[in-house]
Amino acid sequence: MARGSSGVGTTAHIGDDGLRCPAGVVHIAEIQAITRQNNEADPNLPIGQASVEVCATDATKFTDVVTRGAPDEAVTGGSVGQKTGVDGTIQIRGRTAQMDATVYVPLAAADIAQCSSRDDAPQQDGAAGTCRPHGFVASFAGTWVFSAGKWQSFQTGTDSAGNPIVLAVRIMNGPVE
Repeated sequence: MARGSSGVGTTAHIGDDGLRCPAGVVHIAEIQAITRQNNEADPNLPIGQASVEVCATDATKFTDVVTRGAPDEAVTGGSVGQKTGVDGTIQIRGRTAQMDATVYVPLAAADIAQCSSRDDAPQQDGAAGTCRPHGFVASFAGTWVFSAGKWQSFQTGTDSAGNPIVLAVRIMNGPVE
């Protein structure tokens, strides 16, 4: 139990990760980025999943991004770095949530195959060029009224094959000490 300077008892709100919110509850935000397949027989493909504790009114960063390979600017002849996952910030004010997120969609097999066929074909000027496929990036910025524990889904764009990229977000009340 935390005590205020006036000596009057107050309830401390402390999350599982030790986050202490001086005012308001600790919220837990779960964020999932998926690619929904246009063919209903195919399963949804997970891109990234993040979970973060959030104090009321504080914008909190979340990330679940994996980078493979060298960054684009460091590549001279090899393959470029590929990011996969989701990151951004979320802020909660009362029953309203605001989120800015970036989804890094992994390269599809078709993207790599298309690049391979371009590498084999001579360029218009007769020189063979090196194709470096770049991963697809989708951005989301939005505000919504949430119900604790209920999933909310937002379409953020489509991948290179035209499949919808979806962010699913669930906000729950965290523990109270």
